[in-house]
Amino acid sequence: MRFLILTLLVALMGCSNLPPPQRTDANPVVHDGKAEKGIEKAIVVIPGALASVQLFAPVLEWDIPDSTVIAYRFPGVDGLELNHRVDIIDSAALIARHLNALEAEEVYLIGYSTGGPIALETARRLRTENVQIAMISSASDSPAAALASLKGALDVIKAMFRAKRPGLEETWAENYRTLLYGRDHFTKEEQAEQSRRLAAMQRGQLTTPPNKMTMAHTADLMTWYLEDPEDLADVRIGFFHGAEDSVFSDDMTRRYARRLHADVFKSYEGQGHLLFVTEPELFDDVRAFFGLS
Repeated sequence: MRFLILTLLVALMGCSNLPPPQRTDANPVVHDGKAEKGIEKAIVVIPGALASVQLFAPVLEWDIPDSTVIAYRFPGVDGLELNHRVDIIDSAALIARHLNALEAEEVYLIGYSTGGPIALETARRLRTENVQIAMISSASDSPAAALASLKGALDVIKAMFRAKRPGLEETWAENYRTLLYGRDHFTKEEQAEQSRRLAAMQRGQLTTPPNKMTMAHTADLMTWYLEDPEDLADVRIGFFHGAEDSVFSDDMTRRYARRLHADVFKSYEGQGHLLFVTEPELFDDVRAFFGLS
């Protein structure tokens, strides 16, 4: 309980003492070795808080001529030290600088959760006019993240009571089930069994994230607000969202998508926040939206 309260307070502080990504020796931006100046297509993947770029593994299997895959890594994950923070605008500026130097003719941004806002801020800083964004389980702007933190803390408390054995590992496993299929799936026999099975497969890997990492990944999102959405009028935007997402609700995200005049909003019935785990067609849907063959 002390950890839950501390995590919530940390998130609501909305700041971090760590420097932005530009002030670190290791570059958070990596690529597949094909990122050469003048390449036709640049596909950029941006994960969410406490997540690895490995969630985009299917994208690496796309066989698209004259293309490169570029990834933005979060601090403390994917080989990076926990020595800087995720700043929505600064992170976007760093990615945009790399893309502008690359001079790709087409840019395809895929943002998961917190990666969604970073993708939006990246797009408005690009010099190329051919930009598309896929927003997967995307975070909305303030106050959505603060509300998500409050609801998330309550979900963890509920998971603690559902757990059949004491201990944080059991609590995280139960909360993982909520992230998979939402708060109401436990009464549905087939989905409840599926979430139990998937959670069991994660036992031993679900650990308490360090408070410093939680703060570095989430604090800036608490106060970020999308200014001047009309700047993105020429960007093609698609949302891919679980109808039962317990972190960023379907209704709130639809309102957010309308503000952005999104071209597509694909809602996955009965699915939660972890679409990349539960929806096998997710990245095929994203590729189809992009029109990449």
